[in-house]
Amino acid sequence: MKKLTYISSVLVLLFFVSCEEYYNPDMDVVSPILVVESRVTNDPSHNYVELTKSLDYYSTDQAEKIEGAKVELIDGKDSILTGIESSTGYFTFSNTPITGETYYLRIIWGNDIYESEKVVMPPLPTIDTLYTKHTISKSYQNDIYGSPVLVETPGREICIDATVTPQLEYYLFDCRTISQWVWGSPPNWGWTSKYDETFNIAGPKEFSLSDKIIEHPLSFLEYDAHVFLGDVNKTSLGWLIVIEQYGIQKESYDYHEMLNKQLTAEGSLFDPVLTQVYGNIHCTNDSSKVVVGFFDLNSYRQYRYLLRVGMEINGETYAIQKRINRYPYIPSDGYLGYRPSFLEYY
Repeated sequence: MKKLTYISSVLVLLFFVSCEEYYNPDMDVVSPILVVESRVTNDPSHNYVELTKSLDYYSTDQAEKIEGAKVELIDGKDSILTGIESSTGYFTFSNTPITGETYYLRIIWGNDIYESEKVVMPPLPTIDTLYTKHTISKSYQNDIYGSPVLVETPGREICIDATVTPQLEYYLFDCRTISQWVWGSPPNWGWTSKYDETFNIAGPKEFSLSDKIIEHPLSFLEYDAHVFLGDVNKTSLGWLIVIEQYGIQKESYDYHEMLNKQLTAEGSLFDPVLTQVYGNIHCTNDSSKVVVGFFDLNSYRQYRYLLRVGMEINGETYAIQKRINRYPYIPSDGYLGYRPSFLEYY
């Protein structure tokens, strides 16, 4: 799960240049406010609410955890499920929401009460089809002189098709691609992961009447795995793809779209900052108090695939895929002196 970065104020940097002087404006210190990160799904292992305080613009500290708060999940019949604080400021729930039911989040911190808007639990998401297609990834890298050079990398783009219904039109994907490899003698068996850098969201195209999401890209796999691994001595054993699919509401789609604009900002004065990303949580007893965050109520399903991609000497490309129906925990990266049981091989 990607972390929110709260920028405490909008900066207008006046930069005057003369022959000898630079103007450096003072930056105000803003009082910390409540930051809420949440995801509540039909899977207890993916349910959490995390409460922290915002940081000053120049701070390099870790976000401070909220102490002494209480978190509640409330359904349409006003039944209250109290969050379990497993660590400071981090709450989980013992029960899971029901499809089609309405819920909202309540946070009690000190003398303040924060509540989210009411959200309907979506039906379970599904992937109709997963497939790959040949593509050329283009990126810029600096050469030995520090100049940007266009690099073209051939590979396969992983795509999916998904159904759009009146009850579920929008999706969020967390796609983890794991390169499996072996190296040395006696052999070391290893794995290296890469993750999404932005929120991968999908929804119906504007003005489209289609009941399908078609060719939505999830990730890119290099034909030559050494490009990703950075070590020609490692022998690739294929890619294991872990796809976490969330059914989300339109409001969640819009929220994550704004976060993506912040994550990909180039540093312009006109780039969005998090204070421009409107969440769905507010303070009920003091409307002037700002809270950053979103109550995300999602349906959840996980898929795993084993893929082998490559390019023949004659330039022909190939892709082989297989659905995996077991879901052991896999650490992010590592290697062992024996073949680990949680990886998959042809």
